[in-house]
Amino acid sequence: MRIIILAFIISISLHFFLFKKYNNDEFKKNNQNKQEVIKKSDVKFIKLKKEEPIINNVIEEKVKPIIEKKFELPEIQKEVVVKKEIQKKVENNKKIDFEKSKELQKKVLNEQIVNKKESLQDKTLEDFLSQKQPINKEILNELQKLYGEEYDKFTKVQKAYLEKNLTNFQTITQRVLNRLGYPPLAAKLKIGGVNVIEFMFHPDGSITGLKVIDSSGYAVLDDYSVELIEIAYKDYPKPQTSTKLRFNVQYRLY
Repeated sequence: MRIIILAFIISISLHFFLFKKYNNDEFKKNNQNKQEVIKKSDVKFIKLKKEEPIINNVIEEKVKPIIEKKFELPEIQKEVVVKKEIQKKVENNKKIDFEKSKELQKKVLNEQIVNKKESLQDKTLEDFLSQKQPINKEILNELQKLYGEEYDKFTKVQKAYLEKNLTNFQTITQRVLNRLGYPPLAAKLKIGGVNVIEFMFHPDGSITGLKVIDSSGYAVLDDYSVELIEIAYKDYPKPQTSTKLRFNVQYRLY
């Protein structure tokens, strides 16, 4: 019985050993097959280098030196450039000359206008002097009495202005006096008289140096004359040149 059991155990052990060995052999065989498959399927990737076209290289080799080299114009083109520069300078000079000529023409035109204006003024004045009425001897005597020898030193223009307007000065002044009224104090005292006033009358219509040079004998009348002229002179005819005016201011009770 023991022999049978022992034989059975030995038989089982042998089978187990054979089975294990078989499995090991199969495992090794399978591993070997896998490695061969891996070796067969191992693909190596190689980066391919793009080859540059030979034509581009050739062109670059020929063009590059030309680009790097300083570009020089042919002789003909140089001549064209020089001619253009000369023409440009000539045009600029012409422009400058034109501007100068324009300024000169403007200056000459202004001078002609001024001269023409002065000539026109002179002609107008000459016409006035030539066309004015014959000298009124009474007015001339009055002016010589007012100015004395100083009257002979006046210019023709000043004399013509005074001879023409002496009566106007007195008339305009009397009109303003009538509008303002007789000086109240003088009217109350029943006094009258004549005084002589003097001032410089300018072309712009202004006056300077207003004063009484010959008193009426009454301060109230003299002071009133100064106030009166400060109002009346604005209506006087303006002179062409600054002129000294002298005339009488009369105060009469009616």
